[in-house]
Amino acid sequence: MRSRMSTIRNPTHPTIAAFAVKDGAMLIGDIPIRRLAVRVGTTQFFAYDRRLISDRIAELREYLPESVHLSYAIKANPMAAVVQHIAALVDGFDVASGQELRTALDTSMSARNVSFAGPGKSTSDVRQAIAAGIQINAESVNELTRIAEEAKSIGVAPRIALRVNPAFELKASGMKMGGGAKPFGIDEEAIPDALNQLRHLNLSCTGFQIFWGLIYESHRIWLTRPLLSV
Repeated sequence: MRSRMSTIRNPTHPTIAAFAVKDGAMLIGDIPIRRLAVRVGTTQFFAYDRRLISDRIAELREYLPESVHLSYAIKANPMAAVVQHIAALVDGFDVASGQELRTALDTSMSARNVSFAGPGKSTSDVRQAIAAGIQINAESVNELTRIAEEAKSIGVAPRIALRVNPAFELKASGMKMGGGAKPFGIDEEAIPDALNQLRHLNLSCTGFQIFWGLIYESHRIWLTRPLLSV
């Protein structure tokens, strides 16, 4: 009896399949991978094809309305050369650390199109973000007070959005970022108090960030994260 396992073919990895092959060698940026390894001088190493990155982003834009702005989360790949290339292809960056912020600021991307999210911002992170003029996505009412104190100390008005933890969750989400107690964002019912705190601190709000979660399907990932301006 023929084994069922022997009839199963492994699916082609979409990323690997995108690379051309010549004379039995994968090409990265039209360079055979063996030659690239010699050029790098050591193995293991990471290699990215700028053309394929551009093609993938262009393909994504084909499926999005023109009114949708596309931002790249640098934590997905913080390699400086990659981020430099992507800067000309997207509308903004999202950072989650001081190092990612510095990487973003070293590109041609306008600081006004960079946002800083995450509940673990250090005082140094907050000061950097304020001085750079990027948008800080505040995760708590206490963080608003910290932002106000640091802004006053350096004499720069901060740009702030409130990150909202919605009361509902996406049932199909592979990673749930909203609904119930979460370490991310301000609970939906506490948003009026946060807005009152902003007024009390004489701060302005650029909008709301709502991050529901990640939806996985096969090798595709959709990030459900609109920014609603007010």
